[in-house]
Amino acid sequence: MASSCGIHVDSRSVQVVALEGGPRKYRVTARFSRDLSGADDPLTAVTEALRQALSEHRLRPESVSLALDSGQAAFRNVTLPFDDRAKIEEVIKYEVESDFPQWNIEDVIVEFLVLSTQGGTESNLLVLGVPKARLETQLQACEKAGLDAQEAELDGTALFNAAHASGLLATDSAQLLVHVGDTSTTVVLVDGGKLVSMRAIRAGALPHLPVAAEGESGEATEKAPEAEAGTSERSADTARRIRRELARTISGAETAQPIAAVHVCGHELPGLEQEPLLGVPVLLWPAISADPGGESGGADARRHVIAFGAALRGLGAVPLQTNLRRENLKYAGRFERIELPLAVFSLLLCTLLAVMWIITEKQIDWRDEGNLAKGLKGDMQLWLRQSNVFLLPDPEQGMLGRLKEPPPELAKYMKDAEAGKDEVRTKYQEIEWIRRQLVIEVEKLKRELGQVSDIKQPQSALRAATLVMSVIDGLGPDLGRFAVRSLGANYQQGNQRQPDSVEVQLDMDFFAEDDLEASKHYNALRRQILAQPWCVEMPDRPTKPFEAGKGLGVDGISIQVNLEKVAEGDA
Repeated sequence: MASSCGIHVDSRSVQVVALEGGPRKYRVTARFSRDLSGADDPLTAVTEALRQALSEHRLRPESVSLALDSGQAAFRNVTLPFDDRAKIEEVIKYEVESDFPQWNIEDVIVEFLVLSTQGGTESNLLVLGVPKARLETQLQACEKAGLDAQEAELDGTALFNAAHASGLLATDSAQLLVHVGDTSTTVVLVDGGKLVSMRAIRAGALPHLPVAAEGESGEATEKAPEAEAGTSERSADTARRIRRELARTISGAETAQPIAAVHVCGHELPGLEQEPLLGVPVLLWPAISADPGGESGGADARRHVIAFGAALRGLGAVPLQTNLRRENLKYAGRFERIELPLAVFSLLLCTLLAVMWIITEKQIDWRDEGNLAKGLKGDMQLWLRQSNVFLLPDPEQGMLGRLKEPPPELAKYMKDAEAGKDEVRTKYQEIEWIRRQLVIEVEKLKRELGQVSDIKQPQSALRAATLVMSVIDGLGPDLGRFAVRSLGANYQQGNQRQPDSVEVQLDMDFFAEDDLEASKHYNALRRQILAQPWCVEMPDRPTKPFEAGKGLGVDGISIQVNLEKVAEGDA
């Protein structure tokens, strides 16, 4: 089931309506409204309001549409001598350049609606002009909130679509649709279900921000009765002005059928719908739908009409469509906006990698083989040649070479490899094979000379004793005053259960003020030796206190040392 979200950003408020369903049958799943009056940064406030709507209603819409305040746009009626839409799109921006003198035409988004055509030779258009900067800032605010609007339109077209969905457009009469916004009022004239005109009145329900008196603490206090009376008076003046403009629209309307009613939505403005206008009744907009488990209709629901009309566009249930993002986003689909650029980037990356692979392969070929047909030698061929010159003797040139008597088979292969007779190996593999053969020959000579033997040498008793004495010397003051009465070391051949090792034996005396202090010195020595990686075992030995009580002696200290675990660089 499709889901859509409509966003209406007015001058001082934002409304959100979420729909779910299809073009003919749908339901309102969420409605949200936030007043932005008094915000320091209106765009930041819009972003925060949309984030709150996402969080509260858990919105995950498949399509998002944005409706802008028509007070930010300009409307012009233009007649062209053709009705081909493709041609109109090509020339419309330059045809209306002189009609928008207040803006640079390059800074304006120009969109049009076809009002009528005559025999295929003439078309009457309603041209809409919106500054690009105003649209882009509101789109950025929506995108930061996580609601990227794929479509953007004016609230006038959204108002027409909402009226069509609500059944207000009759084919046998004309209607005047009115939306009272924050600072402007949108007016749409419809005749027989077709758009006739659209305009914006520069007057809304919030002509001035309310000013609150401040006390000594800086907190806002209650408004004085005079301020409330002034606000009511301004609202009454605004209602009278809007009624005058609507009366002018009705009196000057060129419709084939009489205007049956004026339908009002948006802000509730006292005095606007009290009396008919030139005999035409002024009616409040009917309820768009019911909130899930909440109220139905009312003044709050009428403020969501524009957002409701924008949300209908995402379901494909609208007769009137404009695309203000046509210039900066030619396609609204996800494929063209995201996946297609990624696909093109991937193709370019693959092409770059393929070119690099071809270049690298050519470099490897040059390194290994070169181009023998053209008399060129690769890097490895030159290396092999110079290696042979260095190693092999050359009687003709009077050069002895590094190998005075090289093995015949090795010398023959080195010359064959230089001549390119080895068709199996590359030049790099040939050099590696020669290197391995040289290593094998060197090992053979070492064995013949007795420099290499498979017999395992016994571990050094002297080195093991040196390791133990180095630990004793490294303890320094922590060991106190001591005496080594005897020192011995014996090599012990290992077996299947135990590796080779050296047993170091010590007889030591530890001098101190009392037996307890001397015992601490002995224990410090044991801890330090047992912490060494080469110490296999050091059993604890009994101590013998001195008769004078100034120390103790330890006989038969045995330390098992495995020299295979001694790190390089140790004693």
